[in-house]
Amino acid sequence: MPTHQQPSVYDGTTGRSDSGGRRTHIIQILRDSREPLSVAEVAERVGIHVNTARFHLESLVYSGMATRETESRSGPGRPRVVYTGTLPNQTHERAQGFRLLAEMLTAAVAESDPHAGPWLYRVGQEWGRYLTTKVPPYVTIDESEITNRLVDKLDALWFAPELERTDDGQPHLVLHNCPFAQTANQYPHVVCQLHAGMINGSLEEMRSTCRLTELEPQVTPHRCVGYLSDIPDETVVSVPLRGPVAQASADTTAGQMSPGTDLARC
Repeated sequence: MPTHQQPSVYDGTTGRSDSGGRRTHIIQILRDSREPLSVAEVAERVGIHVNTARFHLESLVYSGMATRETESRSGPGRPRVVYTGTLPNQTHERAQGFRLLAEMLTAAVAESDPHAGPWLYRVGQEWGRYLTTKVPPYVTIDESEITNRLVDKLDALWFAPELERTDDGQPHLVLHNCPFAQTANQYPHVVCQLHAGMINGSLEEMRSTCRLTELEPQVTPHRCVGYLSDIPDETVVSVPLRGPVAQASADTTAGQMSPGTDLARC
């Protein structure tokens, strides 16, 4: 049985659910579509009832993740109501407030300590452990199940994750959405280290032998790639960042574990 106390307020992080994975799937469909989509079109693509699709679409509109409009119509019949996906934290006034707060706090940390990566990584670790259901004593979960649970958790947190493998079998996480993309782009050594620590804290709580050992932020807008390897957790004090975004802030990420370490595959 889980030993973590359940929060009194639902925080959207309890794993794959209608509030997490299904809405993440819908928002991906909306963003990938060149044209706005109706409720019926979304229901057909996701494979759910029209009423269920409408419920999720309206929830996305309320949270600022989608917009709703009524198409103009010159012919007979009622005009269609269609939906368009938006980038998170861009339209809804409440979400704008959270984005501003995140930017202010991130800038303050970056300004006060440009080498704060290892500390922020540890903060992320603590939260990753807290947000993950504790494995009961003497229970072992195989790595594939651990990975599935990690993907579910990231999905519920709106990262829209996908597990892929390179040609040599190396596993990596593709995160198709960053909830704090703009802030992460400016301060990757702050935001990305928090996210990396959160992932590894979750893996540690599930007793995985794998850890996120390298992260490539913003390969394309809202798409990050994290590489998983079999490595003792105590050797990871922060996760190396690579790519153009990381290079732009290279002066603030000194002292981290060097990229390119030869690590065993999971």
